[in-house]
Amino acid sequence: MLVDAAIVAMARSADATISVSEVLAEAKLSTRAFYRHFDSKEALLEALMLREAVAVGRSLARVVEQAPNPVAAVEAWLERYLDVFFEPRRAKRAALLTSAAYGVSRPSAQMMVEMRRISCAPLVEALRAGHVAGLLRSPTPEADAYSIYNLIMASREANEPEEPSRLSIRAHVVRFAWPALGLTS
Repeated sequence: MLVDAAIVAMARSADATISVSEVLAEAKLSTRAFYRHFDSKEALLEALMLREAVAVGRSLARVVEQAPNPVAAVEAWLERYLDVFFEPRRAKRAALLTSAAYGVSRPSAQMMVEMRRISCAPLVEALRAGHVAGLLRSPTPEADAYSIYNLIMASREANEPEEPSRLSIRAHVVRFAWPALGLTS
């Protein structure tokens, strides 16, 4: 209830800032209830981010599992991960969670590592399967998946303050990563 209330309170705020009292009012719970579950507002925000990361991870795993082969799975992972930032409903949620105001309460380094691991896990499996099948080169699927993930994230930030397009990020990732994997664009 508290995590759901935090999302509602953040969406209502012009700059996505929230206070514990706003969350409690939205959830209709007491301060005691809050501190029974969370040590701080930052702990609540980390729980919210982890919940969102798990949801994204499930979505990524689903498209990878449904792909007819490992190469298609890598493509499907890329498209679904880009959905996080460019599909309107998902992009709105991602923007809310990564707003400048939220940046004041940045998740811990450990949380960021876990969120990246969750997102990359389905890609690791696709790369491993593709390498074993001889369909692509990925002798180090974990490192390769993290490299692709980081390439996406860096591409998103490269043109600040302008927002890069989905197509430009996809083209950049494909131009760098696909030759390394032995794929053609």
